[in-house]
Amino acid sequence: MCGGEGFLFTVSDGKASAIACACTASCPDCHGVGRVYAKDEREYEIMRGCTCGADPRRLSLLTGLRLPPKFLDRTLGLYRAYSPSQQRALLRAKRFVDEFVPGASGQRALVFCGPPGTGKTHLLSAMLRELTAVKAVRGRYEEFFLLLSDIRDGFSRGLSSREWLEPLRQVDVLAIDEIGKGGKNREFEQGILDEIVSVRYNAGRPTLLATNYPPAGATWKFAVEGEVAESLEQRVGARIYSRIHEMCDVVEVVGHDQRKELHDVRAARDGAADGPARGTRPARG
Repeated sequence: MCGGEGFLFTVSDGKASAIACACTASCPDCHGVGRVYAKDEREYEIMRGCTCGADPRRLSLLTGLRLPPKFLDRTLGLYRAYSPSQQRALLRAKRFVDEFVPGASGQRALVFCGPPGTGKTHLLSAMLRELTAVKAVRGRYEEFFLLLSDIRDGFSRGLSSREWLEPLRQVDVLAIDEIGKGGKNREFEQGILDEIVSVRYNAGRPTLLATNYPPAGATWKFAVEGEVAESLEQRVGARIYSRIHEMCDVVEVVGHDQRKELHDVRAARDGAADGPARGTRPARG
């Protein structure tokens, strides 16, 4: 069931938790416990995580990713590139994961820019999932608009800026989806993003980003219904945009809206399955 990874995700009340797959119970090394005795470089006997996947520490790190339930099983291997732009984005994502060194500072991250439905969230989730599963990286996924809501709620309960910012600073890799998406209080939203970007930059830890808004020089545009099309720099402000360029390589992810196309396919399939409406006869000839 786990495809050889040794773990599965379960969802309860909209929150995902990683658990050991039943296959790990037959592991000849740990017998499903997830920890084994080993010797370090000084020949001291230590306990370490078993490679079968039942390691409690790794399961805790996977749970701590806070991935969206819909994207729990998304991997880089399952990402489908339908355009040259998406293929380049996939290669950059794989390269980041392969070259990432846990604990090293100053590693450049990526900002995926593209219209809705091109697989940006898939890439973010898959990168975090693989970094944690393979390299035991402590990561965290945040959707920016929901993060803003949590922060506002925290402020109403007397939470200080440091209290909500510190967990975001500590993780090895932070992924923030939908930057630029916000409400009417743009000054507040930009201030929050500025604090997050700055504290991550000063800590020397990479921050993966994704947005529907285009970078400078892009040939495509994006705007929510009823609003004027804007660039990423216009949405986040010149200061944050400049800092993002210091931290990240810009990767455009342009292609057809796969969510819309899949919806149209399902609608056509369901319509065909329903057959002719009751009380009508199929056309002849």
